[in-house]
Amino acid sequence: MDKRTKFNLDENEIPTRWYNVLADLPEPMPPVLHPGTGKPITPDDLAPLFPMKLIKQEVSTERWIEIPEEVRDVYKLWRPTALFRAHRLEKALDTPAKIFYKYEGISPPGSHKPNTAVAQAYYNKKEGMKRITAETGAGQWGSALSFGGACFGVEIKVYMVAISYHQEPYRRVMMEVWGAKCVPSPSPDTKAGRDMLAKDPDCPGSLGLAISEAAEDSVSRDDTHYALGSVLNHVLLHQTV
Repeated sequence: MDKRTKFNLDENEIPTRWYNVLADLPEPMPPVLHPGTGKPITPDDLAPLFPMKLIKQEVSTERWIEIPEEVRDVYKLWRPTALFRAHRLEKALDTPAKIFYKYEGISPPGSHKPNTAVAQAYYNKKEGMKRITAETGAGQWGSALSFGGACFGVEIKVYMVAISYHQEPYRRVMMEVWGAKCVPSPSPDTKAGRDMLAKDPDCPGSLGLAISEAAEDSVSRDDTHYALGSVLNHVLLHQTV
């Protein structure tokens, strides 16, 4: 009986392709609807926010999508991460199942999120974008994207939920160490932020408001795109590494 707790792969065993779960769903996912028109979103609708490579990944049904060599080179800083078997949890649950988990805390920003942040920064750089905007709550996504931007020379602007901005100063410092600009949301930098501050100068902020500010900033400039760390299909795709 195998009693090992930790399983390690060699660096040369980092996958060369991401796995796209959409290829194996029993039926297609329903389309994402445009919040304004109520109709399915088209690539043209997404173009002001994301590079075309990511838009194509978002709608792709190919099972395997190649990971660019430049992205794999950055992944080598922390991948492959160790696979652990949870022997004690199996015993506590009295289950015959084998339970395994991956530990993602060894990445430079300390989470799984640079798996997609690095890829998103890379594709934006290849498309000629100079800036990326993003929201962040407690700071995990903001710090991951700041790291990705530093890897490829892309300027990052992070709108951090105001209450977290003040409660999590070390996350803000981490972003700034990687060259990003982090501001509390609501901020005076966007109309959405100014409107909220006019109503409530002491507003603690929210993730929805920070998203609104980051998206507004993005669409207001031709050299800027927006990056989201969850929800979208291409984010899930990048996490399969």
